[in-house]
Amino acid sequence: MRVLLLFFDGWGLGANDPATNPFLTAPMPTLRALCDGAMPTRESTLRSARAMVVPTDATLGVAGLPQSATGQTTLLTGINAPRALGAHVGPYPNDSLRALLTRDNLLMRLTASGHRVAFANAYPPIFFERLARDKARRSATSYAVQAAGVRYRDIDDLRAGNAVSAFVTNHIWREHGADVPLITARQAGANLARLAAENDFTLFEYFLTDAAGHKANAAFTTRVLAEVDELLGGVLEASDLNDTLIVITSDHGNIEDTTTRAHTRNPVPTMLIGAAREHLAPRVHTLADLAPALTDVLLRG
Repeated sequence: MRVLLLFFDGWGLGANDPATNPFLTAPMPTLRALCDGAMPTRESTLRSARAMVVPTDATLGVAGLPQSATGQTTLLTGINAPRALGAHVGPYPNDSLRALLTRDNLLMRLTASGHRVAFANAYPPIFFERLARDKARRSATSYAVQAAGVRYRDIDDLRAGNAVSAFVTNHIWREHGADVPLITARQAGANLARLAAENDFTLFEYFLTDAAGHKANAAFTTRVLAEVDELLGGVLEASDLNDTLIVITSDHGNIEDTTTRAHTRNPVPTMLIGAAREHLAPRVHTLADLAPALTDVLLRG
């Protein structure tokens, strides 16, 4: 069995109100088809013929608005990071969070048990230059990947279709002069599915959902949601769901509520598509539940 984890930063379950929740007005044909024509909201989650959406608590019992660094650390380690620190912290991990991530995380557990693990994101040359000088800004995911000994993919991987840019279509890379192909989000999704078929566990992170929430620009939000939907469409078209579990999750809410530019306290969706979803769903209640549940699913095969 294989797992593809798609992490979309800043994606919560919003109100059942099209005036404030862009998921209710964006076309998103792939997501709507998965949800039998409905869209999950704070008030109405779902279990369709093809997918299950589990509302997942991102507040973790700590006052204040959830943040990326503690949320992502919790997702990747199974440790309630904001409770351990006494506060939600973000966007980038501090020393305490880096210590948690490098001591133990989902990717480390899987590589230690002999599983093939891939981090699908490609990084540009400037990232590696800064990394060599210890100046690179890195997400919690990036620290977890390095601690597990999983390699960072680069521009050569992106050219060959063996990685996916956080900007999906490669347009930002090309605008900065990189010699990489311009692709569709659907092709990027197909590339992700191929990587997932070659590995036991594959992780991809996307942050423009959070950026759209902060910008509060309707046109940008619509474009981002269309890109997410097309990416997912490419993944599904190229995946064998008989032996692949696709997991979509987030670290906190943001894009789902147009009344604020800040993060929200909404639950995030953990969407499960494909193999073993019935086994995993009952185990997920908070962000801290996902890493141990995925470890168990993969170790059981």
